[in-house]
Amino acid sequence: MNPQDMKRIEAYLKRTLNPDIVLTARPRVTDSVEVGLNGEHIAVVYLIEDEGEVSYQLQMTILTEDLEDAE
Repeated sequence: MNPQDMKRIEAYLKRTLNPDIVLTARPRVTDSVEVGLNGEHIAVVYLIEDEGEVSYQLQMTILTEDLEDAE
């Protein structure tokens, strides 16, 4: 993923989810970036190219132990 796309996606996520979100490039991987919030890795954004169409997929895993802290 190129730096310009990263900036656009980061701006979108800041606007729609949380202004403190930060995207960082992943070492040796060009089709995705890490999503961080308050110093913690929370998700990955994947670049999806299919039949000439480009989209981005946000994948977030929620661990059960993280849910226990929210009670």
